[in-house]
Amino acid sequence: MNRGVEWDIGFTRWLFRGFLLILFLLPLPLGSNRPLFWSVFVALVAGLALVWAVGWLAGVARWPEGVRRAKWALLALVLFVVWGGLKVGAGIVAQSRPLSGLLQSADLYASVDALLLSLGLLLLALLTILLVRSKRRALLVLYTLVLAGLLQAIYGSLMLLSGVEYGFFEPKEFGRGLATGTFINRNHYANLLVLALAAGIGLLLAQMDLRGAATLRARLRSLLQAVLGPKARLRIYLVVIVIALVLTRSRMGNAAFFSALTFAGLFALWRLRERSRPLLVLVVSVIVIDIFVIGTWFGVEQVIDRIQKTVQVQDEQWVVQDKNRIDADRESLDIISRKPIAGWGGGSFYTVYPAWRGDDQLFMDHTHNDYLEFAVEYGLVGLALLGAFVALCFLRAARGLADRDQPRTFGISFASLMAIAAMLVHATVDFSLQIPANAAWFVVLCALPFAVEGGRMAHEPSAA
Repeated sequence: MNRGVEWDIGFTRWLFRGFLLILFLLPLPLGSNRPLFWSVFVALVAGLALVWAVGWLAGVARWPEGVRRAKWALLALVLFVVWGGLKVGAGIVAQSRPLSGLLQSADLYASVDALLLSLGLLLLALLTILLVRSKRRALLVLYTLVLAGLLQAIYGSLMLLSGVEYGFFEPKEFGRGLATGTFINRNHYANLLVLALAAGIGLLLAQMDLRGAATLRARLRSLLQAVLGPKARLRIYLVVIVIALVLTRSRMGNAAFFSALTFAGLFALWRLRERSRPLLVLVVSVIVIDIFVIGTWFGVEQVIDRIQKTVQVQDEQWVVQDKNRIDADRESLDIISRKPIAGWGGGSFYTVYPAWRGDDQLFMDHTHNDYLEFAVEYGLVGLALLGAFVALCFLRAARGLADRDQPRTFGISFASLMAIAAMLVHATVDFSLQIPANAAWFVVLCALPFAVEGGRMAHEPSAA
């Protein structure tokens, strides 16, 4: 190992630890869904990026190969940020001279906030590739997400089961009788838990021999390792997180987990082209044991009952229980039709929506559909740029699922693909991507496969 590589490892080691600390702490203060908290997040991420840039200029940090692999995905995010910045710039100029309303934001100050948060998420994606330079570091990122999810799961479950219902250092005002952790909204809490579960299942796969044991003796040894080794501890962590997920009574949170795990498992089996008994056993065991056995003890039937009551037949007509959400989605489509290309500006839904809200419709600061909200605020151009980023990340993760001889790459890719599938499902009925902690974890999981490659790494840092 030459001196340049040694300097790079030593320099990025401390930045990487700071990166992990940010990911761990980000969900604690209400999912960072307050201006103070997400501003601190953006400042810390920008600080890490600035320190890395200074190190690069000083010659002690190097551009990793992952940046080249992720160039098109990063370009899509850069263009999205630039697109949001154009509206901010147009709004500033419009204060002194008349401008066309095509690019002008409906709420300049909200768009400035949205631009800063988008820039922070872009820098976080870049730091994921700059600092996660090995499979070992990638696994540490997944461990960090699992441990942060476990902390949320334990706290949320204890608050509910003990009857001492506190959120983030204050009594809960909303969601009493439900697990919410340190979040306000149980659905956003459930979404974060699903991302943690995706990371945990990826970790389990990264420690498995995907080919399976060839002899009975090898199978017994593998079983003992699963029961007594690190995988058993990780499995318990995942059970606790699943219990908390069920206790949220979140319909789409639980449905997204089930559907994403099923899809990712089937897709991975298809990509392998050969039968993988360990992968099949893991997916089936998680679905059966965690959801239908453990979940039953903690009220999974109540989740199923809520799903069944979402749409009912009364007097030979379909009746939708969440009428306010449906009305908001329909009104959002009307808002989009007025500015379909450019949108109304980042963060402007809160300002624009009242003009379309019906007299009997509850006010909502977000539409319960991330696709519609991004289309309202950034237009079809912005939605397409975000879609391109997610699609490129999906393709990269899918590429990492093709080789059973690289279990670490397989596990990291599986975690990313499952997180993408879960978020795509959940985004149809909620706005989890408007919550900074959820959006940040999602961006990191999307970018993670770019930071590793199928073959042997150029160097594996000896310590994080």
